Amino acid sequence: MDETEKYSVVAEGGHDHISACALVLAAMGIDYRQEDTLLLVPDEEADLARQQLQAYYEENSNWPPPQNWIHQRHKQIPPPPTLMMIGALFLFFQITGPWQPGNPWFAAGAIDSSRILDQEQWWRLVTALSLHGNGTHLLGNCLIGGFMVHLLSLTIGYGSSWLLLLVTGALANFLNIVLRDSPHYSVGFSTAVFAAIGMFSGLQIKMGRDAPLRFLVPLGAGAGLLAFLGTEGQHTDLGAHLSGFCCGIVVGQLIIRTNLIKAADNPTIQRFLFFCALAIIFLCWWLAALHAPIPLA
Repeated sequence: MDETEKYSVVAEGGHDHISACALVLAAMGIDYRQEDTLLLVPDEEADLARQQLQAYYEENSNWPPPQNWIHQRHKQIPPPPTLMMIGALFLFFQITGPWQPGNPWFAAGAIDSSRILDQEQWWRLVTALSLHGNGTHLLGNCLIGGFMVHLLSLTIGYGSSWLLLLVTGALANFLNIVLRDSPHYSVGFSTAVFAAIGMFSGLQIKMGRDAPLRFLVPLGAGAGLLAFLGTEGQHTDLGAHLSGFCCGIVVGQLIIRTNLIKAADNPTIQRFLFFCALAIIFLCWWLAALHAPIPLA
């Protein structure tokens, strides 16, 4: 390098920054001189060097990428009780049996639009989530739904997940019957499952340039659940699925805005929220038992 040449400063900063810029110039075959916190190049190559460095800055403006806060929790916290809750759905189905005429459990706890809207039997919005029309209906919700709920529990905390699933599922059931003009009956945990899928989609909306791709992943899970359950079954409720998904998107955005994710690693909060969810389930079935002759004793 000719010492008589005149040099211009094209970059300045810490050692790591200067070293990275020097690598860029070296890759482009541009002579440079590194002096502590300065990077210099011959005057005649200064414009080209600045252009290359500017391109480097723009290409790496978002690097390293921000940490994806939608991630599994690795701290020493109790594992989500997903298996216990899914097992409870199986056991409960052994007690209630399938949906058939004269079944007292479905008479007391299924979605019945006229009884909910005219007789204010609001508990049905929750109790219907624990009832299933048949074994295939139950299996689809437990396999695919259990997987989605487990991931949601790992993401925002198991207590937050189950409480939000109940509330969102109940809200989706309500919207579904309000938007219909005719009497409507339905059961199934799939409304809450689609709410979980919607929450994932809502959480992913604000994740950068690849958000559309991230948004499609939960949609694929929803399509898989629909394919498993079918779309023509007697008690398959596509309106409830859509309502659950849309409500879930809104809740996912609320989770972002309220920063609820911060409570995911707090065992005390998650335990409290989980017991709140259980209390809601038991309360709703207790109210159902007061208004219908079902064997709850």
